[in-house]
This record gives sequence, C-alpha cells and structure tokens, in this order.
Amino acid sequence: MSYSLSSLLSSSSAPSPSFLAVFLAVFLAVFLAVFLAVFLAVFLAVFLAVFLAVFPLIHLIRYHWGFLVGPKVESQSEVPGVRYHVKNSPFTGWVYEEVPLANVKSTVNLLVRVLIAKIEDEERLVEILRNIPVVQNDPEWRCRTWLANALDAIKADGKAVGTSELDWGKIEKVARKYVAAKVASGRYEQGADLRLPKPTWDLLAEKEIVP
Repeated sequence: MSYSLSSLLSSSSAPSPSFLAVFLAVFLAVFLAVFLAVFLAVFLAVFLAVFLAVFPLIHLIRYHWGFLVGPKVESQSEVPGVRYHVKNSPFTGWVYEEVPLANVKSTVNLLVRVLIAKIEDEERLVEILRNIPVVQNDPEWRCRTWLANALDAIKADGKAVGTSELDWGKIEKVARKYVAAKVASGRYEQGADLRLPKPTWDLLAEKEIVP
C-alpha cells in the first residue's frame, strides 16, 4: 500500500510503508468578526500544510503552512492521516505539533491539497520534521519559515522522499494560484458541503486529481 504525507504514522511494530506521498495542503478556517466580518484562514500543509487568513477590515491575506501525511491511494471515503506543523500560541509561543486526522482528504477548514512528493522512509521524514528548529521572539519567523526550512532539510537528506518537488518558491506559487482559482469559482461559498474531499493538485504530474 502506498502513502502520501497525509496518513497516520505507522506504529513502530507495524511494517513501515515503502511508498508514500507528500501532499501540500491548504486549509481554510473561517472566523466571524465584529459586524459579521469574515476572517478566512488557509493552512497549507505536505499533502505540505498553509493557513491563509483574509482580514477584510485591513485587507491582508496570510498563510499558515504545514505538512500532511497519508496514503497516496485514497479509495476509502475516510482516510486517516497526520498533520505536521508549527502554530503560535499566546501562552507558549511557537510550538511543533503532530495532529492525527480522521480523514486527511477533508476537514471542515481544508481548502486544497497539492501533492509534492512520494515518501520512501516515513520514520526518517518524521524525524527530520521533529528536528527543524522552532524559533521564538523573532517577528520575521513564522510557520512559513519553518516549512521552508523543513523542505530544505528534506531535500538535503535525500533519502526520506523519492520523486518530489521541494522547491518552496514553486510550491507556494502553485498553491496560491490553485486556491485563488477555487475561491473565484465559488468552491467555498456558503452552503457548500465542507465535508466533501477537497480540491487536490498533483504537482508531480501537473494535473488536478480531485476537483
């Protein structure tokens, strides 16, 4: 069975999957502000993970980035996975997290996913992510910085993933364009079923695999 960077980690006693895929994922979180202003957040994660936040009151767009790992073949209606990312807490500052997901194909706040790599050694990949430095008290350091550094480390390692696209500049450009196209098409308009599998772009084959 093959996997993508969006499934639950296998236990140490289970056979390690020999073929996994890494996906870039963009997540949307919707927040209501004063006078019903809508704040959107996108979490791009592998299935990479980004939280795009649109602040209507101040006209800003922000992204929160992270990684997802899960099966490459997603034939079941629900496919378990894991999200790897860093988040900024007002109480603890930046913290690294590994979050199990019941269904890596769709969470309520997920916008799109972009497939960026096939995993050869999942345990090695996770160890790399766990060792990416988390920086505090630096206004220039964000989840985006962590993710870019993680991509560089994965590329330098050369063993955790096989076929891949690890160029952060290209990944970011494709993810932003893909999200913008889906927003423009009305994919996330009020009334849409946010539980359905989210749009997924295969960056390796350069084609859409989930509309």
